[in-house]
Amino acid sequence: MVEFVHAICDACYAEVDAPISIVRESVAVRGMPVTEDFEYPICPECGNRIGHAPTMDRNLEKQYRRYRDLRDIPQPEEIVALRKRYGFTQRAFAAVLDMGIASVQRYEHGALPTAAHAHLLRNMRDPRYARERLLGNRKKLGSDEVDKALSAIEGCLGGSVDYAFVRIELLDGMASCASPETGMRSLEAARLRETVVFLASHVRDLYRTKLNKVLFYLDFASFRDAGVSFTGLKYAKAEFGPVPDQYELMLAALTDGVDLSLLEQGEGQVVVSNRPSDLAGFSADEIELLKAVCAFANTFASSADLSHFSHGETGWLETPLGQIIDYSYAASLRWKCK
Repeated sequence: MVEFVHAICDACYAEVDAPISIVRESVAVRGMPVTEDFEYPICPECGNRIGHAPTMDRNLEKQYRRYRDLRDIPQPEEIVALRKRYGFTQRAFAAVLDMGIASVQRYEHGALPTAAHAHLLRNMRDPRYARERLLGNRKKLGSDEVDKALSAIEGCLGGSVDYAFVRIELLDGMASCASPETGMRSLEAARLRETVVFLASHVRDLYRTKLNKVLFYLDFASFRDAGVSFTGLKYAKAEFGPVPDQYELMLAALTDGVDLSLLEQGEGQVVVSNRPSDLAGFSADEIELLKAVCAFANTFASSADLSHFSHGETGWLETPLGQIIDYSYAASLRWKCK
């Protein structure tokens, strides 16, 4: 159903009920191209895009959210959840991070963090880093504040390092209808989880950066050979190769410490399975493809080698940085699994 807004056109000055048109386009956010579906009220008299404050605000929010996903910057709700998880007030959180309280308030309400602040906020996902910052800045806080926060952080460290506290139902929230961007498959949380559990059990040294490439080849090979992707994920062009849309948040929800975990290894983190995969919902051909992509991934000596290989994909080469890679590029996929 088409939505209308009552407004005065800023071009022809007619008072109209303007239909909102959804337009997919790219805009630059801090010099980075960001592609999203934006809303524009169109004047029925002259065809002008009307400058309507509420829709402009929604478009700006979409730009910022997409930019944060691509740059792996915590979203506003994640910043709030991080702060509360560690028992900080806004003032204490600002003191621990050596930033002004006004900055914390702005970031929690949707402003984009500076590059330096984004780095700090990203690191605060790890309770060990939060403890280090707290102990290093404890003189800025009262003793009760320090004890409360330290107790909360130690509680986080008592179990697995769980990054999924922000969106405990993230995978269900990501579920989408089948579309060309998803390889004509709807994203199903249970199917994605079992897929990653299988990959974590069969791919050697499955670093978090390696997983996104393995999923890319699995999905694009499936689309090429069967006409539908394997998981229903979208993929964007990132600097170091194709990456699933909202990858960090998706991985946070998957590595819940129950089915999957992240373990420190060398200079990074590997995804490990805590149980056997349940493949009852997969066809024989799908299971064979899972085995094939694992064998393919294991031919590379390192994650960097697989990443370098992915840089030769036509889809990655021809897609602008930050934009979604079209599944039509599956036809030119370099990996031939059959």
